[in-house]
Amino acid sequence: MGKNASGMYVIDADYNIVSYNHAAEIIYPELKKGEKCYRCLQHNEEPCESCPVVNGIEGPKNYLEPRRNVLRSIDAVEIPLESGEMEHAMIFSAAEATEEAYRGITNNGENPLLLGIINVLGKDYSNIYSLDCATHKIQICRFHNHVLGRVSESLICEEPYEKVMDIYIEDNVASEDQTRMRQMMDFDKICQRLKKVSQFMIHYRVRRDGITHYYYVKCARIGKAEDFEAIVLAFANEDMDIQHSEMESILEPGGPSSRRKLLIIEDNELNRKLLAELLEDSYEVMTAVNGEEGLKLLGENYRDISAILLDVSMPICDGFQFLDRIRDDVMLSSVPVIVITGSNRPEDEVRCLELGAVDFIRKPYNVRIVKGKINSVIKLRESAIVLSALEYDELTGLYIRQAFFHHAKTLMRVKKDQKFHVVVADVKNFKWINSTYGEKTGDQVLAYLGEAYKSQVHSGMVARYGGDQFVAIVYGDLNFGKDKVEAAIRKIAEQAPISNLSVNYGIYENVDKTLPLTLICDRAFLAMKSIQNDYEHSFAFYDEEMGRKHIRDRMMENEFDEAIRNEEFVVYLQPKYNVVTEEIAGAEALVRWKKKDGSMVSPGEFIPLYEKDGLIVRLDEYVFNKVCEIQKTLIRSGKKLIPISVNLSRASIHYENMILRYVHIVEENGIPFFAVPIELTETAALYNVQIKELTEKMVNAGFELHMDDFGSGYSSMTSLNQLPFDTLKLDKSLIDYIENPRGKEVIRHTIALAHSLGMQVLAEGVETASQVNILRELNCDEIQGFYYSRPVLWEEFCTDFIGK
Repeated sequence: MGKNASGMYVIDADYNIVSYNHAAEIIYPELKKGEKCYRCLQHNEEPCESCPVVNGIEGPKNYLEPRRNVLRSIDAVEIPLESGEMEHAMIFSAAEATEEAYRGITNNGENPLLLGIINVLGKDYSNIYSLDCATHKIQICRFHNHVLGRVSESLICEEPYEKVMDIYIEDNVASEDQTRMRQMMDFDKICQRLKKVSQFMIHYRVRRDGITHYYYVKCARIGKAEDFEAIVLAFANEDMDIQHSEMESILEPGGPSSRRKLLIIEDNELNRKLLAELLEDSYEVMTAVNGEEGLKLLGENYRDISAILLDVSMPICDGFQFLDRIRDDVMLSSVPVIVITGSNRPEDEVRCLELGAVDFIRKPYNVRIVKGKINSVIKLRESAIVLSALEYDELTGLYIRQAFFHHAKTLMRVKKDQKFHVVVADVKNFKWINSTYGEKTGDQVLAYLGEAYKSQVHSGMVARYGGDQFVAIVYGDLNFGKDKVEAAIRKIAEQAPISNLSVNYGIYENVDKTLPLTLICDRAFLAMKSIQNDYEHSFAFYDEEMGRKHIRDRMMENEFDEAIRNEEFVVYLQPKYNVVTEEIAGAEALVRWKKKDGSMVSPGEFIPLYEKDGLIVRLDEYVFNKVCEIQKTLIRSGKKLIPISVNLSRASIHYENMILRYVHIVEENGIPFFAVPIELTETAALYNVQIKELTEKMVNAGFELHMDDFGSGYSSMTSLNQLPFDTLKLDKSLIDYIENPRGKEVIRHTIALAHSLGMQVLAEGVETASQVNILRELNCDEIQGFYYSRPVLWEEFCTDFIGK
C-alpha cells in the first residue's frame, strides 16, 4: 500500500459497522463490527458533522481528519440489500488520488469494491478483474487496454473465469508461453497459493504485429488467508513499469524510493558481483553467499530491507529451504522475495510461489527488466505506517501478537541458557468497563496496563496479545512467590484509571523450550482460564494436570462426531411426581456418554466443554430428536403419554432456524407439542428483546417452556413477568435450605409469586421425606429428585414407571 492506498467499511442505517476490507483494518485498527463508526473512529457520541451520509453529499469529498490530521477523500455509496434495506459503503483514500480512482470503470457503475481495489492498486494496471471464489465468475472489472483481444466481450457475457482466461491466453499470449500460462493461471492453483501468500506475480509475453511485449499479472486475495471470498487479477505492461521507475528516479533524486535496501543471496561470486554492480547506483545493496547467511542478515535487518533477490540453487540452505524457513515468521515473510533462476521448469516456479516468492528474474540479467521488476515488487512492501501497524499496537505502543512471536523466538534463541517464563493477562469484564465508563476510558485502561506491564518487565518483553489481553515473556531465575505476585497485582490495580479493576493472570513458569511458542502461550492462557469464574483468585500457575485436562478436552471434541454417529450419547429420564397424588407427572431428559469400551464420561466434563466450543447445539438437537422418538414409541405401544422435558442451551436458542428445525422434528414423529416441553436455564432466559421474540415464537409454535435452575444465578423478575413460561423449576441450591426458616420463607414467596403469574412450580434436587412434606405444605406442584428416583435409562423408565 502506497499513497493511493484506500479502505472501505460498510455501515447500516444506524451507523453500525457491518464489514470492512483489509486496507481499512490496517489504517483504522480500532474498527469493530457491530459498533457505531463515529464511536470507533472519533470517540463521538453522535454522527460526525462532516459525515457524507448525514449531509447527503454525493460524490467524493475532501476533509481533514481531526484525530490524525490527515487529508482524506471520502465517499458514501448506497448499497441495496436483498431485504430492500439500504446500507452505505464508506470509501476513503488520500485526497489527491480521488479523481484518478474514479476513471476507467467500464461496467457495474460505481461498484464500491472495485473502487477500493483500483485505489489500492493505483493507475499502473491496465485491466483489473475481481473473481468470486465460489462461482468462478468475474464480479467486476476495469478494462481499458483495447490492444488485447476478446476479453472484454467475454466479460460482458459473464462467462466463467476458465473460459475467459482460455480466450485471453489463446488471443494474446505468445505461443511458447501458452502452456505454462495455462498451468500458472489454473483457478484452484491460484487459490491454493493465495492461502500461503497474500499476492504473487506471473510474467508472460504478448506478441502483436511481430513485436514482443512483456506483461505480468498480479494475483491477490481480498481478505485473510483462511476465508477470502474473492481474487483480484491486475494486468500490467512491464515496459510501463520500467518507464515509471525511471521517471521516479528523475523526479525524486535521493528520495527514499531511490535508495531502498536490497538483499542479494547468491552463491556464485560472479553473478553476485554482477547483480550488485547493476543495482548499487539505485539501491543500497547487501549480499549473502548462501541461504544461511541470508537468514542471519534478514533477521537483523528485516525492517530496512525492501526486497530480497534469492538464488534457487545453493549448496548451503538453497532457495526452497530459505523460503520455507521464513514463511511462518510474519516479520521475515513480510519482505518480498524475487527468485533468481536459470531454470525454465514450471514446477520450480510453482513451488517457489507456493513457498511465498512473489516474482522471478531469469538469467542472464537485463538491467532494465531487473530494475523494473524490483520497483514493481517493492510496491508490495507496506508503507512506513503499515509497517508500524504490522509490528506495534497503536493504542499501547506494545508489540502486537505476530511481532511478539517473532521477537520472542529470537530472544529465546539468543538467551538459550536462561530459564524463560510466560505471563498472560486478561481484563475481567472489559465489555462492562466500556459500557459503564465509555470506550475512551476503556482505551485509557488498556494504555495504562500496557505502560504498567512494560515498566515491570526488565528482562524480557511484553505485547498486546489482542483485545484486552496481554502477554509477557521474561527470563532468568525469577521469584514468582505468592506474596510477590499479589503485591505486584495489587499495585497495578490501585493505580489504575478506574477503581476495582480486576485482571486475571496465567503464569507458565520455566517453560518447556522445545515446544512451539504458540503452545507455550496457550499453556499460560489455560492457567488463566482456570480461574475465569473464580472471584477469590486473580492468578494461577500452569501445571501438568491442566495440560492433561486440555488434552482430554481436545479428545472429547475430536470424538464428538463419531460419538454422535455411533449413538454413544444415551438418554436417561428422571421422573417428576405430583406432590398431592404422588403419581408420575412427567420426566426430564438427561444425557450421558457411554463410550464404545463401556466407560462413562461425566456430563460435568463434556457439557461445559461443548457449551464453550458450540458443539452443544448439535448435542441438544440429538437429545431432542431421541426424546421425540421415545414419545413416538410410547404412542405406538399404547402406553400413557407423559411430557418429557428437554434442556436447551443458550447457544441453541440463538442458532439459526432452531425453532423451524425443532417443529419439523416434532411433526415428523407425529407427536403433540406438549409431549416435549423446552427447559431454559435461568441464565439463558435472562430477559432481553431478542429472547422475548424467540420464546414467543416457541410458544406460538406449540411448545411449553420451563425456567430451569431458578435461584441458582442472577434471577430476573423481568424474565418471569415478560417471558411466557408455564413452569418454574426451583434449583436444588434453594431446596437444600428449605428446613431453614429463612430458606423456607424464600421458597414460600417464590411459589406464591409463580402461582400468581399463572405458572406451575416444580422443585428439583429433593432428597428427603422432610423436604417433600414442607413442599406439600407450601403448595408446590411437582417434585423431582433422588427421593423418588435417580435418572434411569429410558427403556427402564418406560417399563418401570409408565405403567405405575
